[in-house]
Amino acid sequence: MIATAAFAAAVGLTVTSASATTLATWTVSPGGNFAAVAANPTLSVPSATLECASSDAAGTLKSGSGLDGNGIGDINNLGFTDCSVAGISFEVTTSSTPWKLNVSDVNPGNPDWVDGSISGVRAHISGFGCDADFSGDVTGHWENSTDKLVIDGGSLVASNASCLGIINDGDEALFEASYDVSPGQTITKD
Repeated sequence: MIATAAFAAAVGLTVTSASATTLATWTVSPGGNFAAVAANPTLSVPSATLECASSDAAGTLKSGSGLDGNGIGDINNLGFTDCSVAGISFEVTTSSTPWKLNVSDVNPGNPDWVDGSISGVRAHISGFGCDADFSGDVTGHWENSTDKLVIDGGSLVASNASCLGIINDGDEALFEASYDVSPGQTITKD
């Protein structure tokens, strides 16, 4: 949820090199401002799952070719609506934006997907008898043929948790969401 994950649309991991050789570069078209929406995103910790009706995101992507995959875009705003845990309403707020969108490589199982991450994610959840912060990075992939940013991994860690033992400091959370992005974007390795 937090994750916002949200967004992920622009997607990816950080590009690194084990040697002084040339790093991969990327092409984004058309780039520029984007909006994204996901139905039914979830944030799961060992003892509970936060479910939301929807999540909306907005940001920008660089445009052109020869782009570094690290910081290829930003998520500037991320929101969640109608969130609950076991029927109890929760609010989700995000902070420290923009979050960085990164791309790392073409997915080995599907050449139409680009793997990546969203770094610097920070969110707070609040509901009856429960408050907690989450921070870290989320991972997923961008689907060129469907203009979807899919978030399904990474490491969001709970802190400042006061949740009657349901969420505890140090708990790792899994954010899962599939964002439809508009306008459609194409992200390819040069």
